[in-house]
Amino acid sequence: MRNRVVAACLAGTFALSSVAFAQQKPAAAFDSRDLNGIWGRGPAAQESPSQAKADARGMLSDGGLMTEWGPSSPLTPKGLAQVNANKPGKGPRAAPPAFGNDLLGDANPPGLLRAMVYGRPFQLIVLQDKVMQLFEWTRVWREIHTDGRKAPEDIGPFWYGYSVGKWEGDTLVVETTSLDARAWMDQWGSPFSDSVKVTERWRRTGKDSLEFTMTIDDPVMYTRPWTTNKRNFRFQTKDMPDGEMLEVIFAPVDEKEFNERIRNPAAAPATR
Repeated sequence: MRNRVVAACLAGTFALSSVAFAQQKPAAAFDSRDLNGIWGRGPAAQESPSQAKADARGMLSDGGLMTEWGPSSPLTPKGLAQVNANKPGKGPRAAPPAFGNDLLGDANPPGLLRAMVYGRPFQLIVLQDKVMQLFEWTRVWREIHTDGRKAPEDIGPFWYGYSVGKWEGDTLVVETTSLDARAWMDQWGSPFSDSVKVTERWRRTGKDSLEFTMTIDDPVMYTRPWTTNKRNFRFQTKDMPDGEMLEVIFAPVDEKEFNERIRNPAAAPATR
């Protein structure tokens, strides 16, 4: 009798184990070096418990700056002066747009760093000798050369820089230089100089997920290199709202109309 009970218990255990195993779907296979596709904003990365806290103007206690990319290293005197000179329309130091000096107010290009921090989707196309990145915002592209070349010196500056990349394991490491410092790093007016070198790291962590960080090396504006917070992107299928790229062009004629209808009237009370 005892043997029958034991056998029944074992049979039940195996049956439950078989059901549980059947319910576990194996992770979808993916090629970690296949970055092709349209990528949109993914889930926010978990903030580190040691994340620095900023004051009302976005300044950190160690002299750094809270950017849309995360906390920077301490600013140099020139960096602090540039932060105070920039007058964005968004973020902790926001000024009324009519009194700001954001170049986007005249429909100038956002530049690479600002385009990547913005929430619009982008497309990656991996070719034999380069990776193309197409931005929906302003409908522009950049080239990441992966043919082993070195970045040329004394070239540019360019709004979207000059980029060369290589694979380190499952991570695409991209070095970008020759960025035009008239652009800002983000919507909040965070600065960089013509001397900045940006090291990007792109890593596909799953079938539908892409991870991205940057290291900012700019001795003119910051006392030491610093790495941005992690950003996550999600693969967009055609049935998703951002499954296809749209035309989102920032045209001077549209900005002129916006200024006349909204920005300038909104600033009128402050000028009286």
